[in-house]
Amino acid sequence: PPPGPREPAMDPEVTACAASAEGDDPFSALVQAPPLVLRCKIALLGDSACGKTSLAQVFQGGEKQFSKNYTMTIGIDFMVKRVSIPETLSQGQNIIVEMYIVDCGGFSICQDLLRPHWENANAIMFVYDVSNPESFDNLSTWYEDLKACRGESAITGVVIAGKTDLADRPGAVSEEQGVQFSQGKGLQFFNVCAAKGIVDEPFNFLAEVFYTKYKDRKEALDNLH
Repeated sequence: PPPGPREPAMDPEVTACAASAEGDDPFSALVQAPPLVLRCKIALLGDSACGKTSLAQVFQGGEKQFSKNYTMTIGIDFMVKRVSIPETLSQGQNIIVEMYIVDCGGFSICQDLLRPHWENANAIMFVYDVSNPESFDNLSTWYEDLKACRGESAITGVVIAGKTDLADRPGAVSEEQGVQFSQGKGLQFFNVCAAKGIVDEPFNFLAEVFYTKYKDRKEALDNLH
């Protein structure tokens, strides 16, 4: 007998929907919740030529963004990068911290222009060059200037020892000095080396801190209901 009419092939999307309806979706493990984006503004403070721009550029674009030719930042530069919070994926969420990085030029003449960014930043990175003790000594001035402009507001931030590939130069700032300064200010300390692409840790740390603050605030508001 002649073969009967062939059944039409099912559309892949229909197939997936049908499987889902039956509770046997083969793609379910690959589906993520839509992201919740938290926006965090970070200001980078420190002397000129201490490595702030390289730190931000390499974090944003990888080691290939490290420039061997120094270009001085006059005023401010802005960069943006998203950082995912891994623990939220396992909780069925997908929370991302979008970091607005404000690279503040190190000239005192620019400070009136920069102060609004200091005042409303969610976190601060104090950056110094380990091979330049003066840039480390000036961190105290940067810190006090920030405190003066923020009043009684708490400072969330980190201290960054940059250019650690130059740490063997005579007179270089020791890690112990950096840690001691950080602890005295209640800040976390990190070593970075933009030339080698080692810059992510302090940014990831601040992303986690920002997410934790969001989570605590959300829980507090939820408990009011």
